[in-house]
Parts: sequence; structure tokens; C-alpha cells
Amino acid sequence: MPAENNRNIQIHSSKIMNSLFVWNFKASFAGKGIEFQDFREYHPDDDAKYIDWARSMQEGTTIMRRYREDKNAHILCFVDHRESLYFQDGVKIELFHRLTELLYNASRASQEAFWGYISSQEWVRYIVPCKTPVWLHACQDLSTSPSSVDSVLSLESLLSKNLKKSVIFVISDSMTLDEWSFKTAAKKHDIIFIHLSSYFEDTLQGEGLYSIYSGNLKRSIDLQDNKKKKLYQQKRKQQKEDFSYKLKWYGIDSMFLNERSSLFESFLTLMKTRSR
Repeated sequence: MPAENNRNIQIHSSKIMNSLFVWNFKASFAGKGIEFQDFREYHPDDDAKYIDWARSMQEGTTIMRRYREDKNAHILCFVDHRESLYFQDGVKIELFHRLTELLYNASRASQEAFWGYISSQEWVRYIVPCKTPVWLHACQDLSTSPSSVDSVLSLESLLSKNLKKSVIFVISDSMTLDEWSFKTAAKKHDIIFIHLSSYFEDTLQGEGLYSIYSGNLKRSIDLQDNKKKKLYQQKRKQQKEDFSYKLKWYGIDSMFLNERSSLFESFLTLMKTRSR
């Protein structure tokens, strides 16, 4: 990445990275570690295994024990680099660059080293932990060949690394997972799945004909046909809800972004949900 672009990123980031966001970023990853933090009231979506039944009887309401994440836990990224990130004029790869910029700078402001892996179908590239823009530069320069569109996203390569307990941001535009590897990884690590899409993929707002492939079948939708377009939007919304529910069942939080999403608002919503 040219030095001038790097300087522009740093200037831009220093303006948008405020203390409230950084504090929430650091505080929201508490809850699965070994150090007791405090008590709070139970919420319907909480894990019942953390209920303190003795204290609940004393208080007359359901009380949770909250734990602090291991202070030595790492923040890292697992990037699913595939061909579909470059479709539709590259709006998703641009969104990916904005996202990694945000994650890197939030980690740096929280005094955490940010690192991770960039994965394709036949290779996994390791990016060393650092508190300098090296990781961000590596993510901007995805020069190696991406995976095919229909490849299954797996975390098996992470499972073989013998990692310490980590907060792992999985970034992908796929909803086709190797479920075994995700369930296994979630037992040890705190995983946040960030799904990238384009506004067009979510809404079909446009003109002309759009072809949808399902295996070997191909269907075309007239983008002026509002009835079919509304049906598509409903199915797309349901697909995301089902996928989010599946991840939640594994103990994985999720967030869905397209190029019109506010990254800060989306992250703050996730942070508030995790800190309840």
C-alpha cells in the first residue's frame, strides 16, 4: 500500500475512533473467561449455565454470574477470501477493507495486537501479531488466488494451530459452513461471524434481468417484477435469520453488513447485546 494511502487511513481513523467506541469494543468481549467480574439480572437469551441459583433465591429474581475474558486472550481475524467478494463492481471487497480498518484501529486503540489468517480453498496465510499497520496492509493486498464461490467455509485450519483462547472475527460472504469445525472452534474461542453482502444481493433493487443459480438450476428474475422481488427479499431475510439462529446455537454471535451499513452503529448494537 502506498505511504500516502496509509497516512490517509490513519488520519481518517483517528477522527472516527472515539473513546466511547473503544471502551465498548474492549468491554463487550467479557463473559466466557475464567475471572469472575460481577452479578447481573438474567436475560432470556443468556446461557443458563451461568445462573447463580443461591443468589437468585436471596434476591428473589434470576441472577447471572458474569466473567471477564482472560486478559491474555488475543483478538484475531479469519478472512474467507473467495471470488464472490469481487462481484458487482467490488462493493464487498471495498466493504471488507473498511471493516478490517475499523477492527485493526479499534484493537490498536484498545492496546491489543491484531492479527489473523487469510484463508482460501488451498492455502492459509498467517499474519503476525502487531500493533502497526502491517496487518492492515496485508489485508489490503489480497494478491493470491481466492476460493471458488461455492467452496465450504471451514475453521479446520485454525483448529490445527493450537491457539490460545481468542476472540476471532470470521469475515465471509458465505453462509455455507463446515458445521463441525465451527462448533468445535466455538467451544474454545469467542467467535463473531461477520457476513458481508451487497445491497443489491439483499434487495434486488435494479433494472433488467438477474440470474440466480442454485446448484445446476438457473432462474431469472425481472427486476421490474415487484411481486417476485418482494418474495426474494422475504426469503433472503429468512435465510439470514435462520443462519444467525444456527450460529447462536453454536455459541457464535453474528452481524450482517452491506455497503450501505453503518459499521459503527452495527458494532455498537452488537456490543450492547454482548454486554447485557
